Amino acid sequence: MLKIAYVYQHDAANPAVQSGRPASIFRQLTRDGVRLLPVFPMQMRQSRSSVLKKAAYRLAGRYYRGDREPAYLAGLAAEFERRIAGNDYDMVFCPGSEAISSLPNDRPVAFCADATFENMLGYYDDFCRVSREYQRQGHQQEANALARASFAIYPSAWAARSATDYYGTNPGKVFVIPFGANFGAGNLRQDAQPWIEARSFECMNLLFVGRSWKRKGGDLVVETARRLVGRGIAVRLDIVGCEPPSALRRVPWIHVHGALNPAVLASAARLAVLFQKTHFLFVPSRAEAYGMTFAEASAFAVPSISTSTGGIPAVVTEGVNGHLLPLEAGPIEYANLLSGLFEDRDGYRRLCAAAFGEFESRLNWRQFCSKLLALGNLYCGGGAAPGAAAAPAARKGDPAHAR
Repeated sequence: MLKIAYVYQHDAANPAVQSGRPASIFRQLTRDGVRLLPVFPMQMRQSRSSVLKKAAYRLAGRYYRGDREPAYLAGLAAEFERRIAGNDYDMVFCPGSEAISSLPNDRPVAFCADATFENMLGYYDDFCRVSREYQRQGHQQEANALARASFAIYPSAWAARSATDYYGTNPGKVFVIPFGANFGAGNLRQDAQPWIEARSFECMNLLFVGRSWKRKGGDLVVETARRLVGRGIAVRLDIVGCEPPSALRRVPWIHVHGALNPAVLASAARLAVLFQKTHFLFVPSRAEAYGMTFAEASAFAVPSISTSTGGIPAVVTEGVNGHLLPLEAGPIEYANLLSGLFEDRDGYRRLCAAAFGEFESRLNWRQFCSKLLALGNLYCGGGAAPGAAAAPAARKGDPAHAR
């Protein structure tokens, strides 16, 4: 079994970090019997000058962070070397690209990320109006990480194509493996079937989960629900994770739950009930690198309704565990889709069962870590594990194929 140095600049054991992805991978590798050397959280901090620079750029209406400055990245590498000294290990793994950018070349290194720096520029609000200095640093860091890595894993062909086409990385070392569900990861099919059967068709339950109301399409969700109500369809909309406009709290069919932390028992119980009872997870994101909540919806046998943008098509397979509409689709199109699905009760139940099947077959961390370990064995000279092959990234011009 491989011995892996698990490096990350933040606390990879904290389920609140990066939507729980680093912690889920760490837990699953531990369950798989992998010998892990935790090198996290790291003590290296961004310099005072980078903090001042960030403030100065903000005054100029530009975005800057010190997380990709060469001195900061070199400091992470030096700290890794100090903390790992005297330990024997086969390879290094990081659930992000920054901490491995400047590591020495004496061991195989792998990382996973939901997007490249190029993917994010001009896509998320935090990556709009980016200073030229931060653009240069970000592109250089990403290129260095890809050059240093023995292999890189992305959950979508959208991200993998950026690594190969924009950064010129050899497609043979870029792999597409979907990320798994964090919340609901232990759900079983015998749990899911009663949830499906218990969903009443007297009222359409919609669930919105997200921290960013605007980016996740919250206004579109509300306008769609209004259309459905106007058609005489009883609707309940549950909002989790963010604070919507205050006026919505006065709408009788809207219920605002605030942030529900899955790591807190009472919050996790409330969130589980919301997933179990809802008919659709409705999060029509305007921008999304992946969307962990869609995998979690599948873990509760809930179809996802969203947008064909970014990495979402990698987690929501059209017609299998949900439906995706174009970015330009409005409330009428979404209302038509939802009402049609809701009226076809047998079809809806088949869609729910298929959604859970997607969770069982590919949207889980067992599958991800099995393929990660197979690649690790291959690059460390141990050979790939049977049946654990991962799909390499599509070359430019090839169809996006990674499921």
